Formats: sequence, structure tokens, C-alpha cells
Amino acid sequence: MQKQFVTITIFLFLLTISLTGCTQPTSEKNKFVGTWITQVKTNPMDDSNYTDTVTFFANGSYETTSLGIGHIPGRWDLQNGKLLIDTYYPGTYQYSFSKNNTILTLTSVSGGDIETLTKQK
Repeated sequence: MQKQFVTITIFLFLLTISLTGCTQPTSEKNKFVGTWITQVKTNPMDDSNYTDTVTFFANGSYETTSLGIGHIPGRWDLQNGKLLIDTYYPGTYQYSFSKNNTILTLTSVSGGDIETLTKQK
């Protein structure tokens, strides 16, 4: 009886240890997936305020809704720690997340322009 108890205890211990490796942290790409909205911007043509909407899809597609242009489709990916966007306005960005992954800050590698986006619920 005691031998069975020891065997079962060892089995449960090994099972517990092996299952702890099954939970994987959220992948970096999953942090991007969803709809984001830019900070309020001012239209230089008429001084009106507007925001852009950016949606990253899990399959690597991308869509932005921009003032006066409408929906712009494209593709996105992460390479070497940078966000690559291939669309009408292609670019490479350094990125950082804050506030529990609800704020995304993008910094253009080519021009240093900074864009802050807020994830929509």
C-alpha cells in the first residue's frame, strides 16, 4: 500500500512539473492584434481634428483608416525587434508597449516620427 502511495506521489509530481511548461507567455505578435486609434491630430488644410484607426490582424494583414484616403490595406510583421509595415505608407518602426499592452508607441526608424496608439476594447 505504501509503495503504491509513493509511486502515485512521484507520478503526480512529475506530471505537475511537465505541465508547468505548457503555459506559454503571450507572443509579441499577439500584443499587436486588434484595433488601435491614434491620438487626435489636426488637419493642416482646415484645422479640424481627426484620428486614424489601425487594425493589425493575426494573419499578418493590416488596415488603416486615414483622413481623406479611406481604408488602406497592407501587411505587417516583426523582424529583428522592429515592426515592418508594407502598405501604401511602408515603414519600419521601433515599438514599445505600456499600460498593460494598451498603449503602443511607434518610432519611425527613418525619420524619428513618433506615433502613440491606444488599443480599442
